[in-house]
Amino acid sequence: MKFLALIIAVALLQYWGSAGPVHRDDWFKSLVDKVSGSGLMPELELALAVLFPVGVIFWLQGFVTGWLLGLVPLALTVVVLLYSFGRRDFETMLEKYREHCRAGDFEAAFLFAQQELAPGCDKECPGSSEELHRWVKERFCYLGYERWFGVIFYFALFGAAGALGYRLLHLYREFREDPAQEQMVSKVLYVVDWIPARLLVLAFGLTGDWVGSREQLTASFQDLDSATADVITDGAHAALGLKATVFSASGDQDAVAEVSDWEIGQLRSLFSRSAMAWVVVLALLVLLV
Repeated sequence: MKFLALIIAVALLQYWGSAGPVHRDDWFKSLVDKVSGSGLMPELELALAVLFPVGVIFWLQGFVTGWLLGLVPLALTVVVLLYSFGRRDFETMLEKYREHCRAGDFEAAFLFAQQELAPGCDKECPGSSEELHRWVKERFCYLGYERWFGVIFYFALFGAAGALGYRLLHLYREFREDPAQEQMVSKVLYVVDWIPARLLVLAFGLTGDWVGSREQLTASFQDLDSATADVITDGAHAALGLKATVFSASGDQDAVAEVSDWEIGQLRSLFSRSAMAWVVVLALLVLLV
């Protein structure tokens, strides 16, 4: 049933473009606000805010087991999984940025990055067109990962409750404006992301340039310091045969626009192929286990 729920949820995600119809986060924001005013230790506040909803879903799944020949638990799993997927329409964001690149409109690209990509990032949006594009690639790589791959990894391990817990960690960091709390949650997310991010790098290699990415894949499993976004971006670069620095010193805006558009298109294709690879692997696991 888990694999069937995944297929249904992914199909709905493709149909809607995003899971916006079920992305209603006011209830969790209210919970975070209540917990933050409880006077508990920061670690306990985080645990209570995230684990309480996860525990409710875990209990509810057991309670409705077998209802209507399994249709009720299936529907519950699909809804929770859809809720756990990342916010906003990732494909639309990619296309909007590419449109700005094709038009050579650096100012519009900068404003887009500030409004759509900066939330939840601990780095400031850069000023030059070259630095902006490198920053945007990093943000797109991490957003592409956390909206889908991280969710699916914990869904495969722990079911709908695991997927929900992963999403609530991200929402908690977004809703808490305390820098100390954000730093704490970022450390938790680093640990949570460590394995699935590197499995994504492995998928990049399998669906891209395996020979050129093996060294980067090995380095990623030995890397205990780099940010998750850096690991994913470096893995994507290696799988696509790209270098970290792609612009000439001349700063030709037309060249920057052309390269930016092309690279984002390549990243989009790489993520699509990697997503398909993950679905195939999960299907094989269902058949073999």
